[in-house]
Amino acid sequence: MARKKVYEDPYSEATIKKKRRFPVLNSMLLGLLVILQICLILLAVFGEESEPQDVIKEYEITVEPCENGTLDITYSFVWQALDTSEDLTWVEIGMANEHFVAKTVSNTISAVEKYTDGDYVSLQIDFKRAYQGGETLEFSFTVNQSAMLCKDGDGYFYEFVPGWFNATPVEHYTFRWKDADGLITSNAQREKGGYLIWEGVMDCGTYVLMNVGYNAAAFDGAATVSYTPFDGSGVTDVLADERMAGGVFCVILALVLVIPEVYIVDSFVSYDRGRGFLRGYGYHIHTYGHVNPHYRKEQQKRSGGAGRGGFSGGGCACACACACAGGGRAGCSQKDTYQKSSVQKSTEPEREP
Repeated sequence: MARKKVYEDPYSEATIKKKRRFPVLNSMLLGLLVILQICLILLAVFGEESEPQDVIKEYEITVEPCENGTLDITYSFVWQALDTSEDLTWVEIGMANEHFVAKTVSNTISAVEKYTDGDYVSLQIDFKRAYQGGETLEFSFTVNQSAMLCKDGDGYFYEFVPGWFNATPVEHYTFRWKDADGLITSNAQREKGGYLIWEGVMDCGTYVLMNVGYNAAAFDGAATVSYTPFDGSGVTDVLADERMAGGVFCVILALVLVIPEVYIVDSFVSYDRGRGFLRGYGYHIHTYGHVNPHYRKEQQKRSGGAGRGGFSGGGCACACACACAGGGRAGCSQKDTYQKSSVQKSTEPEREP
């Protein structure tokens, strides 16, 4: 007499327990994801800023006003190249406005050329030879700068922002302004040897506003320009911005990794407790490490049979702009930088026109 075959429910708890296996691969993957998350968070917190291509050891400017209101300005630099992957052959120095005439002083310069791009005005300086990472060069040039003198009641004043550097730190700067009869106010730090002095350190994305005022007799009859506040929107620390962008990316990626980790942890819960903690249609999605048949049936019932689903999402567009051309080897300027600003890293008091 043949034995009657006993029907075994493939979805019964006893049957599923026999087939259930510990999720070894998931365990390994979870460990890797956690390690990656820790590395990303450490990188976001302790990551270093991008290295500059160069560093300016000394940045000196000497300004002497002329009777006609123009400024004779001498620029001197001690510039050290750091980037070993690209030789230093030229730099751009931001100018106050396009109304200037430049002349070379040092024999390290082969040519100078005015460069304008909208409101961005600079002087491109080409060197006679290429300088490799680690080498230091010195160069100087002079500029006769017009369209800088402003009228203020019964007197005159200048507000001059020398070219700043968004991606090149300045270890030491000294700006001098020739003292003379008629000069009555300034925001200089001190006076020495007949010159007003501004001195200090310029980190990437900082600038110095030089303000001097004269009485009515100092520039009688000289041409003046209207006063408009300086726009510091182009002032930014490029190296710090790059570090912040990298840190934000690392944090976002670490958060994204939480999604697969949730599903992996759910597989452990399914193995240990016989069900996961992710639910759908009122049922647990998993039972004993497998898809819950009740959940599957309910899913098909609600979708009208077997089928496929999806989700829609939005797109994101991002744009950025830099007011400084020429990469890390360019100084920045805002057209008519005699104008005043109360933004980023400037601690100068507000002055009414």
